Amino acid sequence: MLQFSALSSAHGQEVTIVIASNSVTLNMNLALQENLTTLPDINAHLSLANATSTIQPIEQTFNSAIQNLVPNARVSNIDIRVKTSNSSGTWLMIENYSIVVAGANTNSGSNIAANLGFIAMNLSQPIQIGTTEINGIGPTYLLPALEAKAASNPDLVFYIDGANPRTVTIPAETTKLFWLLDFTWIRPVSTWTYSNNILGQSTMWTLNSVGPRYNLTLGLPSPEGPLRSKYVALYGLSSGLTVPSNAWVNGNTVSYDIPNPTESIMPVIILASLIIAVTVLILDRRLTRPLRTRKKR
Repeated sequence: MLQFSALSSAHGQEVTIVIASNSVTLNMNLALQENLTTLPDINAHLSLANATSTIQPIEQTFNSAIQNLVPNARVSNIDIRVKTSNSSGTWLMIENYSIVVAGANTNSGSNIAANLGFIAMNLSQPIQIGTTEINGIGPTYLLPALEAKAASNPDLVFYIDGANPRTVTIPAETTKLFWLLDFTWIRPVSTWTYSNNILGQSTMWTLNSVGPRYNLTLGLPSPEGPLRSKYVALYGLSSGLTVPSNAWVNGNTVSYDIPNPTESIMPVIILASLIIAVTVLILDRRLTRPLRTRKKR
């Protein structure tokens, strides 16, 4: 029997967002664990530098989803790593995305404002590396296995996202709509948990999902109650946003002030003035000391 706790690491994956003056970087670390089916064996690393022809269609898919929410934004760089592994019958699929988005920031000269509305992008469409589907995990891999097990054993019990439906219908419909890169559930940044390090000049927002984004369990009931021959598929993540300054947010627009030229020069002017004053004082003492000595004589 597979214990639910064996899949707990899928809870801790995250999307991190870092704002710079002219770009926004998304680092998406996604993980699915399941023992319902057999995932394809893959260990791939794609970037614009090493696999241009393969990654360009993926880049365009991200661009379309991003621009539906923030028209001026576009992907300026993308790096993808995908790996599957199997341990004692449990499959783990890890997908890491590093995406640099340009055009979402506006610079007024004294203030940077980044429109992060695109992080709630809807990528509910196939994305492939070779013949391997890396986005439509639900409809491509999990759904056929779920329906096959339900057809072969009418006594199966189902749990999907906390519910206990009597038949396979609701789990199947939910699984059909399960895409790893569907982020439409992400709420506006203004609703995330806020923390500000004034002395460290940094601001953070975090969004912790209450439960897994996809949580399927099925199996045969035992006389004692717990399921036997249990199958589980679990996927969850959290989000974090970091700004290297003291920042504030309005909806999905994060803003922070940048020093103007006068503010940058003032410390230099003050330091230079102090050095000059000290130098003049030292020279003055050196020049006046011999004169005082002569007067005493």
